[in-house]
Amino acid sequence: MFGKSEKLKMNVKKIDTKGFLCPKPLIMLKDAMKEMQTGEKIEVLTDNETSHKNLVTFLRDQGVEPEVLKQGNVYSIRADVPSKDMTGVNPESYCSPGNSFNDYTICIKKTTMGDGDPELGRILMEAFINHLDQQETLPSHIIFYNEGVKLTTKDSPVLETLLELEKAGTRIIVCGTCIDFYELQKETGVGMISNMVVITEKLKNTGHVIYP
Repeated sequence: MFGKSEKLKMNVKKIDTKGFLCPKPLIMLKDAMKEMQTGEKIEVLTDNETSHKNLVTFLRDQGVEPEVLKQGNVYSIRADVPSKDMTGVNPESYCSPGNSFNDYTICIKKTTMGDGDPELGRILMEAFINHLDQQETLPSHIIFYNEGVKLTTKDSPVLETLLELEKAGTRIIVCGTCIDFYELQKETGVGMISNMVVITEKLKNTGHVIYP
């Protein structure tokens, strides 16, 4: 039989905040810890560099030293639930004023940009995507749907840029229904195949949506 202290070590509550920007990961962490007992273990997952830093600072301010591991672009932050009363702690105070400007999503529904000549539109769209990784603040998500999913294939002229953006932390979401419609199941080279439920949720929670 395990003693109480051993049970506490074995039970780890996991909070998945991937895809969310500050302050939501902090709010999710605080809400979860309020339902737990002092000394229990909690693990927070985040794929955002700023959220990772803010979560660590938040936990240290509560009197606990987190253990941080990184696999790919996902941080795993483990800590004991503190004895400190967090009732008056404001998660939003851990987010810098500039963070909200990082919270934008780009939706790409075509392989061309704008109306008019298709060849010109193709050139403009490729230039737009290929310059995204040079921006000071990267988009939190890029969502591809309808004909736009063709830009995520293995032979896409913007594949290298999309892979770099994904590596830097931008979530690439590709409409699964659209992939099936265009029969590109074996051709996708980047991103997470998803559905309209997830896409709707991301659009609802983002700060700004850009349609190039």
